[in-house]
Amino acid sequence: MARKVDPTSFMYLIDIQQDGIEDTARAFKQDVSDERLKVRCIVADLSDEKSVKELNSSIFKDDLDPSIFSHIILVHNAGATGFTEKHARELNDIESIQKYFLLNLNSAILLTSGFLQHFHNKSDIRKTVAQMTSYAAIYPQQSLHLYGAVKAGRDMFFRVMALEEPDVKFLAFNPGNVDTNMYREGYGSHYAMFRPMLEKVEKQPYFLTPQQAAGALVKTIEEDKYESAVTVNSYDVLGIKVDF
Repeated sequence: MARKVDPTSFMYLIDIQQDGIEDTARAFKQDVSDERLKVRCIVADLSDEKSVKELNSSIFKDDLDPSIFSHIILVHNAGATGFTEKHARELNDIESIQKYFLLNLNSAILLTSGFLQHFHNKSDIRKTVAQMTSYAAIYPQQSLHLYGAVKAGRDMFFRVMALEEPDVKFLAFNPGNVDTNMYREGYGSHYAMFRPMLEKVEKQPYFLTPQQAAGALVKTIEEDKYESAVTVNSYDVLGIKVDF
């Protein structure tokens, strides 16, 4: 995305780990090679209520002048598979479940609210809100009980918001099978039944690198050919056939 944006853009990166976002910020700077690109790194725990409130108030402040922007983009990519070592019947810790929903669902709702309220009166700005969805939102899979629930919940929430906010383009982007730590933790760590599937997927052309998936997302937003709130699959964007 850094290669596509105007060099005078602002980019806000949010992560629970300082090192991770600083590495990403340096990569952005190297790609753009323009000192005018402003990248702000924000450390926040999206599973903590106080942290989410502080984050919302610190990003959307009065000194972030809406008039200087032509296109604003909010991408929800934070998440976790959550308790894949347990069956659904074993989910009996209310505090852990609440923190999980805050990370994966509630924080996205609150940040989107703050984002749209800050830019609400600027009809001349192109507005895009993208969130990562998953096949787990549609197809039930053992051990992905909470993960599937929050993905389905986010999909429906943003479909409703799309009806209420016709001047905002909402995107549910399914990156597919991507070689990330979360993917391996979700499918490979706890249940032996998933390991043969993981080994098969790794050998397929549809097992994507993070760069491929991110490129498909950027292309989708840039071309802007999708209907608001529909699901776009990275495989369709990249022209990759899948056997499932």
